[in-house]
Order: sequence, then C-alpha cells, then structure tokens
Amino acid sequence: MTAVRILHVSWEYPPLVYGGLGRHVPSLAAAQAAAGHDVWVITQRTSGAPDDDVVDGVNVLRRANTPVLEFVPENLHPWVTDLDGQLAAGAMTAMGEEPPDVVHCHDWMTTITGTTLANTLGTALVATIHATERGRHQGNLPGEISLRVDAVERTLCQRADRVIACSQAMQAEVIAQFDVPEAKVAVIPNGIAPEEWRSSVGDRAVARARWAPDGPLVVFVGRLEVEKGILELAEAMVEVAQRLPGARLIVSGKGSQTQRFHQACVDLGISGLVTMPGWLPEKDLRALIGCADVAVIPSLYEPFGLVALEAMALAVPVVASHVGGLSEFVRQGETGWSVPPRDAGALARAIVAAVTDQGLAQAQVERATLALARDFSWSKIAATTVDVYRTAMSASTSMARHRHLSG
Repeated sequence: MTAVRILHVSWEYPPLVYGGLGRHVPSLAAAQAAAGHDVWVITQRTSGAPDDDVVDGVNVLRRANTPVLEFVPENLHPWVTDLDGQLAAGAMTAMGEEPPDVVHCHDWMTTITGTTLANTLGTALVATIHATERGRHQGNLPGEISLRVDAVERTLCQRADRVIACSQAMQAEVIAQFDVPEAKVAVIPNGIAPEEWRSSVGDRAVARARWAPDGPLVVFVGRLEVEKGILELAEAMVEVAQRLPGARLIVSGKGSQTQRFHQACVDLGISGLVTMPGWLPEKDLRALIGCADVAVIPSLYEPFGLVALEAMALAVPVVASHVGGLSEFVRQGETGWSVPPRDAGALARAIVAAVTDQGLAQAQVERATLALARDFSWSKIAATTVDVYRTAMSASTSMARHRHLSG
C-alpha cells in the first residue's frame, strides 16, 4: 500500500525523556519508518541535541524552545500553551509546503499543534490519549488546573478524526468522559521490543549484590504518586517482611508523594527494609528489575502499565492491581498475579506467593513471554496504527467535502 507521511507531535522525545511517552513515541515512529512510511516528529529543543536529526529513519525536528516559565504545577497551563504554540508555528514553517497526511498528537499537551495543522492544512488528525486528568485523580477534578486540562483533553478528542486508547479501559474512559462515539476510538496497546529489553547476567549479579545480597528482592518502578498505590505497597510490606525474613523493597522513581511514602515506611516500622534510589539510568534500571524476585505494580489507576511489560520481557514474575490496562494482560494464574486495588493484604499474599511458588512463577513468566511476542510487538502496533491513520484520512476528506458543499 501507499506510504503515509506522518507527523508525530510529542512534548518529549529522546534525549529529553520525562516518562513513558518519551519511550513510546520513538519506538512507534521507528517501527513505522522501518515499514516504509515517511515519518517525522516535532518536539521541543533540548541541550546537546540538533535541531534537525534523523534517528532510526525518523526525521526529528526540534523547533520549540522550552518556555521561560518554570515547569511547576501552578504554571502548568501557560507553560503548555506557550510550548504547544511554538510547536504549532514550527510545524507550519517546516512542513507547510509539503504537509503530512496525518498529524498524530500524543496527549493533551499538543492540542494546539494538532488542531492548527488540521484546520489550516486540511490534515487528518489522530490523538492518542495515554491517560486522563480525571483518571489520574481517581475520578475527580480537584482544582482549576485540572478543570483546564480536562477541557483541553475534551477538545482534542472531539476535534480528532480518530482517537487511540491504549487499553479497553482507557477506551471506555474516553467515550464516557468526552462524549466521543465508540466507533471513533480504537484500542491499540503500548508495545515493547523484548529483544532490546535485556540486561546481562553480570549486570544483574552486580545489582543483586548492591540491592539485596541476602533475602528476597521486591521492586517497584514508577512515579511516587497516590494513584500508583505506593501507600498500599508500604502497608503490604509489613506482612511481607513477617513472612519473608530478610525481604527488601527497592522503590525506583520520584514524585510529589516521595516524602509521604518515606514517612509511611517510618511509621510502619519498615524503613530499614526499603531503599529509594530515585530514578536510575536505564542500564541500572533493567539490571534492578532483572535481578528481582518479583516486580510489583500496585496502581489504583493505570491506563496501561508499561512497566509490567518491561518486567515480563526481563522474565520476572509480576504482581499487579486488577485495574485499567493492567487487568487486560496481567491475568491471574496465567501471566502474573492480579489483585484488587487498595487491598494491602491481597497484595502481600501475592508477593509472598510469587517468591515462594517458583514453579508457578516460572510457568507464568513463560506464558507472559509468549504473549509479548504475540500481542505487543512494535511492528504489529505500527501497522495497526497506520490502519487507523488511513481511516482518519478518509474521514477527514469526507468532512472537508461536506464543509465545502455546505458552504
């Protein structure tokens, strides 16, 4: 079939990576380029990276300067508006003479760019919603900032020709919250390249000697926020410590609840069993997960749960909450332990079972490995995404024709 000219808009792109989006977009773009499509990305400038670059067959344009405002919660909306406006201007200048067939916006922070190009150049618009503001706050919009973010998310979803959700749970959330027709929202999971997500035996041995030379090793990787279930994890570790003498918990990540989690560990009397190294370099992170006895994802809200795929790729047993996207691929007794959210007791029992029942743990690791290759390869995800683009391009053409005839 004819190659598609694609423009991804992302506020983060390597070497500037804040979180999962900074890993998702380059992997998707590279897989699309490998399939023969003309792939472009526009993102913000960052120190040490060229304005124009080609990485893994992807044309990377860094056109927006980081806004002058400090990136703090109270400045979030003007910070994003400034950045997104600069991205829109950069995209118009760089691609106006030969516009893309489709603009793919990732999350609400690129709404201005996507809608500007779609309206001005007649380009099809696709939006991936990786999470929602309401979901991050357990169904609430606690203040003015959240209300504004929610409104922009709604605008993007309603203006887009097609919306991509990373799980069935996320699809239902988008439909219900933003009044979007079900037929407009496609479900395409996040992906992983298992052959690339590896750590050497030597690196794992070094990590194990560093973090837990004696006793079981439990690992949590992620942002330290309430919705990640970190307080329930602290509570669960009390029982884990009683049933697994010498057990240690390593928490890799940062967030607004770092101090609260630390204080919870002190209050529960487990602070001596917990180490909080913050964010680790990728090589060290892979070694840490790879040497663990169990990886724990106790989220209260999780649109997908990429860290679970990463642990599976490293052949590590997974214990995860039965929420969102996690519930769709961490299946109880098949690919991992799936426990009710907010249930510290169930979480503790699952962690103990993952460590002590090695036969079951190994069987689940093997089934998870097969699932990764079958359902989460980037080549498959890239092809499915391009199918959505083609549908969006057809819808965009039909709408333009309708507007012309109506006019």
